[in-house]
Amino acid sequence: MVTIERKTPGVYVEELAAFPPSIVGVETAVPAFIGYTEKAEAGGKPLTNKPVRIESMASYEAYFGRYDIEQTFELEAVVTPPAAFDFRIYNPDLITAGSPSAGWNYYTLTATNPDRQFSLYDSMKLFYANGGGTCYVVSVGNYADATNGVEADHLITGLAVISEQVGPTILVVPDAVNLPSTGNAWESTHFRDVVEAMLIQAGRLQDRVAVLDVYGTQYAIPDGVPVVGDQVNLTTLISHFRTDVGQKNLSYGMAYFPFVHATVVDASDIDYRTISAATRLSLEEALAYQAESLYYQGDAGSGGGPYFDAVIDRIAQITSVNPVDPADKGAVSSLENDLEAMTPLLVDIEQVIARRFNLLPSSAAMAGVYTRTDQSLGVWNAPANTTLSSVTSPSFKLNDAQQGDLNRPVDGKAVDAIREFVGRGTVVWGARTLDGNSPDWRYVQLRRTLIYIEQSIKTALDQFVFAANDGQTWATVTAMCSTFLQGLWSRGGLMGATPGEAFVVECGLGSTMTQQDIREGYMLVQVTLNLIRPAEFIVLTFTQKMGE
Repeated sequence: MVTIERKTPGVYVEELAAFPPSIVGVETAVPAFIGYTEKAEAGGKPLTNKPVRIESMASYEAYFGRYDIEQTFELEAVVTPPAAFDFRIYNPDLITAGSPSAGWNYYTLTATNPDRQFSLYDSMKLFYANGGGTCYVVSVGNYADATNGVEADHLITGLAVISEQVGPTILVVPDAVNLPSTGNAWESTHFRDVVEAMLIQAGRLQDRVAVLDVYGTQYAIPDGVPVVGDQVNLTTLISHFRTDVGQKNLSYGMAYFPFVHATVVDASDIDYRTISAATRLSLEEALAYQAESLYYQGDAGSGGGPYFDAVIDRIAQITSVNPVDPADKGAVSSLENDLEAMTPLLVDIEQVIARRFNLLPSSAAMAGVYTRTDQSLGVWNAPANTTLSSVTSPSFKLNDAQQGDLNRPVDGKAVDAIREFVGRGTVVWGARTLDGNSPDWRYVQLRRTLIYIEQSIKTALDQFVFAANDGQTWATVTAMCSTFLQGLWSRGGLMGATPGEAFVVECGLGSTMTQQDIREGYMLVQVTLNLIRPAEFIVLTFTQKMGE
């Protein structure tokens, strides 16, 4: 105890700490989402390019709104036989109206503004569906202002903003896959620039990782299948992605393939107004064809019957006969309900649109899986072998051979697979970083556990800056770090039968420092860890014993 010289007689109270300095573990799963939003404001004040901490979809919608209400689709009649259509993801789904006796009429759906696709809002729903919690959101602009669609400069600016924020541990940019292509439909130098910015930030700050999607996934087809239109064989697509990620800070990046078919957008969220006003006559025509096949009862030259005529009149309210005011929500809802009941084709069209909206990059779902795994099992467990929620299927069906090429490539740039298994649904089936050739940083949980330990100890040691660089301080630091690591070991976060096998903490003259280090103001702490590695390959050996 330090003796304090007192000059005034009296009673003095001194409080002594009962516990030595300790380390409190930092949060491990706090994603930062960067992208475009419907709005960005709170109390009338703009929030564009400002990190906002949120806890739920309700708080997201309060600050940033919902989906892009201006996204519409064009319904166009075609005469090409169905066999000539290329049924790729994001390509128009074929709509058929008519009947076998009267003949079929074909229609396709295409996005009115294909370059103005924004994924953040629906990705946030997927994040929370898979266990997401606290996160940060940076809005880089409003839908209405993004007349040129997603721009790399906007996303990179958002990344720069979040780099100044203490707390995020995961970078997620779902809109990166919506950047315009430069060359083939499945390649984009803009995407490469955004990925580079994400990995540079993660490597520089050393407190976060970057979860990446594969640009152009919607165009992937199996190797050996002839390429049509914008399609690309799987090997070519993945090879191009590996070139895009470069060679730096790979242990801080992890990529997932393919996209997923989600259920965050329901067909009931869509109505006939999602068909662009310019092609609503085609919608009226298609519904009329179905009404004719269902309700027409007249002979040649006569009317089709009173019910048929009533249905046709109601359909015509989409465009011409006493059209419904789009601003009148009650009238719109009434017309929508009637049309769905009278012509199931409208439901089919809206389900096709919902499927298009529900094709989402998987990075946000994985951010939710990271959060769920950390909370239930600990950051030292692999965020894999778990089923994705609100997902019906992956967009590309991988087999074992295809995943082998993704998981263990020659250059080590592993891409983690999302696969569909009978009886289990859509499962995360990989846990490697992009630095797969490194025995130290090969696995996602190793990199994230190291970040957790490093940042927890680093934050706790801030209190010793300018403290006396002597034996008492060294002993305090060593004990503090050892207590923290012993707690981690006791929870299963480190390998070893005893704490001594799990970790070693050293700090002192002659062990980690020289006299010259002390003169220059350096206090060096060395921590050696025995981290847990996953049983990625389980081999069963069976031996047959010959009977006597």
